[in-house]
Amino acid sequence: MKRTLLTLLSIGVFALVWEGIAWQVGEPEWMPPLGVLVCALRELAMEGTFYASVGATCLRACLGLGLSCAASLLTAGVLHRSEAGQMLLAPWLALMRSVPVISFILLALIFLDTELIPLLIAFLTMYPLLTENLLKGFAQLRPERAQLATQFHLSTWNRLTQILYPQLRPFLFSGLASAMGFGWRAIIMGEVLAQCTQGIGSGMKMAQVFIDVPGVMAWTLVAILLGWVSDKGIAHLSRWQPPIHYITKERAHSPASVFHETLEARHLSYRFGVKNLSFDLKPGKIYAISAPSGSGKTTLLRLLNGTYRPTGGTLSPRLSSISNVYQAPTLLPHLTALENIALGGASCYPESALKPKLSRLVSAFELDGLEDSLPEALSYGQQQRVALARALLFPASLLLLDEPFKGLDVALRARIIHYLLAWQRETSTTILFTSHSKEEIYEMGAECIPFPSGSD
Repeated sequence: MKRTLLTLLSIGVFALVWEGIAWQVGEPEWMPPLGVLVCALRELAMEGTFYASVGATCLRACLGLGLSCAASLLTAGVLHRSEAGQMLLAPWLALMRSVPVISFILLALIFLDTELIPLLIAFLTMYPLLTENLLKGFAQLRPERAQLATQFHLSTWNRLTQILYPQLRPFLFSGLASAMGFGWRAIIMGEVLAQCTQGIGSGMKMAQVFIDVPGVMAWTLVAILLGWVSDKGIAHLSRWQPPIHYITKERAHSPASVFHETLEARHLSYRFGVKNLSFDLKPGKIYAISAPSGSGKTTLLRLLNGTYRPTGGTLSPRLSSISNVYQAPTLLPHLTALENIALGGASCYPESALKPKLSRLVSAFELDGLEDSLPEALSYGQQQRVALARALLFPASLLLLDEPFKGLDVALRARIIHYLLAWQRETSTTILFTSHSKEEIYEMGAECIPFPSGSD
């Protein structure tokens, strides 16, 4: 409310200053009062070519923005992992940003059709800004979220809309806001100099030819209004988040039948943390690893789930259906607690089939009343329970838990373990978890895997 009042006050002061200057000049043809400008705008709106001109400029802006977005996404997507490629591209982007727009227009007037010049100028103006912003966004992508997509076998659409897009969104829309700000001015300038058949710039040029100052200012107000509308549209669009997509037909999953062989690790090694480790994981059993911090427990779990590749030894058979709970809960910040849990089953169950499963998990992990809370509003223990519920929803043959009960008090931990054991008996899922607590290992009834001291 306060911001709106201040904005209105600023506009009012500007209007008063304008009227004062117009009254002082006393020449409506050269310095039109606001009333004259309103009349000029009304006359423009009544002309048959007005809407065609506005539409032509808007079409060029939309086409330029669309082409720039597509090219920028392609460029950033291809080059974000190539430092050499980014270094090769950087001078070209700097050149495109540094060269005055008028230089592009004058060169284009020599070689191109005049109707194409504003579109080209829009692209050359927007592309470098969007590309640089998106490259920054790709550099900030968090690998653990990509691991979630792999772990839960997310569809391509969910990978794009739930994993990639939310991370790129701030950079994308920051670039769009800047690009559109420059783009409108560049397009209209191109229309003026290229003398296009239709467009806001063409209307300005025609008014200037006939020394129609109120007409030029009226067209300028139209351009300002379109820029304001586009800014508001981009801001509104930036708040849009596509919902999770669920499959339409339930997939058949039977963890017990998937993991019917003993998982054998022989002389398993990695460049840090794990050295010459051998053990067996039998189907439907619960195992625990207890070792000091920094000994390589997390590294072993990442070897088992495929995040790391062993530098020595063998691991067989390779399982494709593994669920994880990491030391950090790794919740997606744009999804509510319930949506974060549901993501674990989005590729396995239709939405209708998920509802009773979600209700059961929410109750079992004592998350009632928190379903609509975003992760930032949850405590660490609550986030951990959401991550546990999400991992249990996915029908995996092997469940890997990295200190899963950290942040839970003794009574709550006991209730969670009681439910986890009942769930394990029901599904026959093999569980391997790490813990520093002998009580947790005892309560889980787990068999300990001998683990030599190493370093993470």
